[in-house]
Amino acid sequence: MKSLTLARYHFLSLWNWRSSYLGRFLEPIAYLVFLTAGLSAGRLEGSSSFLEYAMPGIICFVAFRSATSTVSDVANDRKWGVLAMYTMHGGSVRGYLASILLFTSAVFVGQVALLIAIGTALFGFGQLGGLTLVPMSCLALVIVIGWASIGAAVGARVDSYAVRDLVVTVTALPVVLSAPLFYSLDFAPEYLRIIASANPLTYQVAWLRSVTESPLTASFWAAAWAVAAATTALMALRFSERLSRER
Repeated sequence: MKSLTLARYHFLSLWNWRSSYLGRFLEPIAYLVFLTAGLSAGRLEGSSSFLEYAMPGIICFVAFRSATSTVSDVANDRKWGVLAMYTMHGGSVRGYLASILLFTSAVFVGQVALLIAIGTALFGFGQLGGLTLVPMSCLALVIVIGWASIGAAVGARVDSYAVRDLVVTVTALPVVLSAPLFYSLDFAPEYLRIIASANPLTYQVAWLRSVTESPLTASFWAAAWAVAAATTALMALRFSERLSRER
């Protein structure tokens, strides 16, 4: 119950940080409406197949972005004593992480729902992938748990805003651009294939694209990713200071 109460306060913080969250909801829509639609216009096979190919990439991008936002959420909770007060009143680290994951997952569901609604209005539901989007979004929710856990681990261990900002800035673009979210690696340069092979997003977008063909395999690896990342986050939170020295 304590974790649900804390999750409620995280939801209430949406209003305080409404400008930031508005950007999070608009960002994937911009990728779909401008980048994906623009790229599809120059492809010989037509926009329908490319939109269907790129949609898992956009959803995967949204899942990855949950990590960067969770870094800030956990860092702020430690900075302003939210985590310290929660544990002082009998809350566990596991309960705290559960509240973060519940909040992040709900935001992700809202982002994807709005993305699909806008995409359907502009291009048609079938061109986005049709009913395949349902199991794809469910599997992506598991992937989000992993990325949010990674963000929680970073927020728990890094007390410096400058270092956190550097980590997010340096990793965000390379991680997104080196994964085949909007292109195929078949004709990519060799160095890009090597980098992509070490990028979790490369495998995660493949899971989403194969969710109807091999659902058990995709679900297994997504669950393994989420469990491993959540375990890492629990360890990081357990051994971190409840109240950071950052001011």
